[in-house]
Amino acid sequence: MSDKEAGVASSLGSNSPINKDEVDVKNTEEHSKQESKSDINKPPLKKIKADDGIDISDSFSRRENKGNNKVISSVYNDENKKTPAWMKSKTTDKYDKYGSRSTPIATPTAPVNNPDERYSKYMTNSVNSNDRVRRPPTETTSSQYDKKRAHDEAEDDVVAPYSNLAVANPSSNLYQTFQSHINNREGKDINSIVRSHYNQRTQQSKFQGSRTKSPIYKLRNFNNAIKYILLGNWVKPNPDSNRPTVILDLCCGKGGDLNKCEFVSVDQYIGIDISDASIKEAFSRYSRNKARFIPQTAESKKERDTRRYNFEACFATGDCFSSSIPEILEPNFPGIIDGLFPVDCVSLQFAMHYAFETEEKVHQLLTNVTKSLRAGGTLIGTIPSSDFIRDKIVNRAFIDQENRKFGNDLYSVTFHKDPPDEGVFRPPFGNGYNYSLKDAIDDVPEYVVPFEVFRGLCEEYGLVLKYKKNFIDIFNQEIPKYFSKLNKNLIEGMKRSDGKYGAEGLEKEAVGFYIGFVFEKLGN
Repeated sequence: MSDKEAGVASSLGSNSPINKDEVDVKNTEEHSKQESKSDINKPPLKKIKADDGIDISDSFSRRENKGNNKVISSVYNDENKKTPAWMKSKTTDKYDKYGSRSTPIATPTAPVNNPDERYSKYMTNSVNSNDRVRRPPTETTSSQYDKKRAHDEAEDDVVAPYSNLAVANPSSNLYQTFQSHINNREGKDINSIVRSHYNQRTQQSKFQGSRTKSPIYKLRNFNNAIKYILLGNWVKPNPDSNRPTVILDLCCGKGGDLNKCEFVSVDQYIGIDISDASIKEAFSRYSRNKARFIPQTAESKKERDTRRYNFEACFATGDCFSSSIPEILEPNFPGIIDGLFPVDCVSLQFAMHYAFETEEKVHQLLTNVTKSLRAGGTLIGTIPSSDFIRDKIVNRAFIDQENRKFGNDLYSVTFHKDPPDEGVFRPPFGNGYNYSLKDAIDDVPEYVVPFEVFRGLCEEYGLVLKYKKNFIDIFNQEIPKYFSKLNKNLIEGMKRSDGKYGAEGLEKEAVGFYIGFVFEKLGN
């Protein structure tokens, strides 16, 4: 995707007062002369043709920003690199210190070795917002809000937290199960596969029919209930009553958690995703459900219009595993870092396993998280359970002869190579498998997240573990106090064959694959 296209997807719904045409571009005549002189000694550029078989899309993309990224050296970066014999044990055991231990030792702040100017905007008073070129906000006509509101086919459209949020196509009896069509998978990296998969899923979801006919309808409801519980328990308002409650949703997808943000009464939502089609869909969904008037006082905020979203939102296309948050947001929303950061919560749902492809991606993600959060803020997420995966391997619970695949008719996990007999992956990065979930995820590569390694790395970035449980335990322990708070369609969508509520049969194993976690940023 080109920079121009990424900018369109990223800036949807932006209320930024900055006009791109009015920005003063500093390009002096002297600088131009210096550039022309330096160009004399440069060799002529080779033209790349479309039929040369070279993918040049990344050359115009803002996601990678390879030249600006600080690369963290890793002994696991090159699998073909030969390691001297005397270093092999040190390399293999590098992350063993994150195994069983008594009390976690957490550092009070994130490690800072060298100042990184990419994050200079996180410092207060670093930019004078009065110096910016501004334009008056665009007026919105009342007719835009008077149209009849209808839900799009987003992930949890039928499980809104309020019963008066409508459902799209409720009477449709036909349903088409999702299947992706990604060509030349072997020749693409994980970013390209994931982006293509979710772009296709976003487009197909508009024509599938009523989600109540989906084979994983109950499973979706169960997963959404878990996210309502996690966010409801752990999104903490800013202790400064004059500051808005802000949530940063990394890998936000089509905006499936927008209803949950209204449920926990946030004031500002920021969504980032690698899929431009998903970002457009998320903005479209938000725009249809946005309240006409946003309460501005503490007293009026208590009277939120529960039929609509009472929070402001902005959306951007970007890869939070390879780029910094300012690099993703500032080009389309100038001043957003100064105005809204640090945030109160970072939400990372069903996505962090993509980062564990490399050590560098995990470090970039955790840098983004700790730089974005205020002291006392929370990182709330859901990931596949490394304990669940280990038990499957140790118990040889495979469903094929090669001992690389486990699961059932709803979901499956197929390892890229033979897993270790004891179920402990060393090194902890790049241990891939293809994951499939009927009607949702079609053979997409993911990576094992050894939780104790993840926990140890978080502590190095000033994030201490506050909560960790598998989905079944979360539901059993927390659903009684949420039973009356959640939408009745969501509750009834989890009704089992015995009249009780929760997961059963094949669905129980599929949801048992996941855990929820909460980390809190240390500091005063």
